[in-house]
Amino acid sequence: MWIGLVFAFLGVFGSALPGHFGMRVLAYREHLDRQLPFAPGTGQGGLPYSWWLMRFGHKAHPQARVLNQFGNLAGVFGWIALVALVAAVFCFIMSKA
Repeated sequence: MWIGLVFAFLGVFGSALPGHFGMRVLAYREHLDRQLPFAPGTGQGGLPYSWWLMRFGHKAHPQARVLNQFGNLAGVFGWIALVALVAAVFCFIMSKA
């Protein structure tokens, strides 16, 4: 049973992660195009920018509606991917117990 759940959660993870990365790229591009100030440490993109989006830091720019749309999707997909990965690891550990 646990191994089946591992593959189920890996499937969810594998579906949400590309969505997160795609929306993150679009949000970052919109951030650059509008010349909005970046939070400290997020100017180069990457993992800090992903974490900033997952904490919905883009809400500090309410005038950037497109950034908010892409940022919301990236944040939600990021949380889904993170929870699915943690659940898959938990199920894998439980399958070995």
